[in-house]
Amino acid sequence: MAYSLSLLKKLMIDRKFFKIGANVVAKFREHTFENARDIDGKKFKGYSAKYGADKRGNKLKRQATEFANSTAPVLSSDLLRDWKLRKVSNNGFSFGTVAFGDRVKHLAKRGRVISKDSKALPKPVEQFLMREADKYVQRKLNKVKGGTFSIGR
Repeated sequence: MAYSLSLLKKLMIDRKFFKIGANVVAKFREHTFENARDIDGKKFKGYSAKYGADKRGNKLKRQATEFANSTAPVLSSDLLRDWKLRKVSNNGFSFGTVAFGDRVKHLAKRGRVISKDSKALPKPVEQFLMREADKYVQRKLNKVKGGTFSIGR
């Protein structure tokens, strides 16, 4: 027995799955800001001697003290707090920063690439998302008993 297209569509990833966006954002923030790694998974390079000393000594205005000894691209935590889930739709979700996009571009020019057009997510975040998608589809497939899926011709 072959299942109808409407049943197959019900088995696909849907809006319910994309509520995972908040968890993806949390993983992205952890990777980038807490673990101080760029989009390619490399540690962010060190700062210039003067800026590094000022940051470690908490001598900068509006400085977030928890990032004083980190090379993560965080000074005042504004960029960190603004990196949020923006929208969830039937076919995906979007996240990022709206207010501080210029800072992201400036950091990229200085070799601190947080995101880029050719790579949306760091590898660990991508793997997390794929594992969760696999679990979601498996749960939906387990609800279907018997029958045959015809894929292609």
